[in-house]
Amino acid sequence: MSGITGVDDGGAARGHVLVAEDDPQIRTALFRFMRMQGYTVVAAADGCAAVALARTRPPDIVLLDIGMPGKGGLEVLKELVPEMPDTGFIIITGNEDERVALTCLRLGAFDYLPKPADLDTLAQCVKAWLLARRPPAC
Repeated sequence: MSGITGVDDGGAARGHVLVAEDDPQIRTALFRFMRMQGYTVVAAADGCAAVALARTRPPDIVLLDIGMPGKGGLEVLKELVPEMPDTGFIIITGNEDERVALTCLRLGAFDYLPKPADLDTLAQCVKAWLLARRPPAC
């Protein structure tokens, strides 16, 4: 799973998730976990690929690493948040610096999770974003 990965359209009804992570093992684990949760998933190994994928098909959720080659997560946030106000950006990073977390939240990230991310917490964050942005059923 290097660069850009394929799409599993089985989860289109639940939502579309973009995983942006340079570590191949973490990227694969997040990709598989989100797919098992019923989401359509694409993945990128760096920020440039993430921006390209997001612009091709705007995701509902972006799981975004901060430290990536080429274009880091902060740059991706600065670039995509203004373009995609309906997309939830969840930061998943090994950088536990509180200032970085606050910067991400100020830039428009929905949440900030330390690595290794607790998958139950991640699933709840994704569900919370999707529920918060969808209008209530009549």
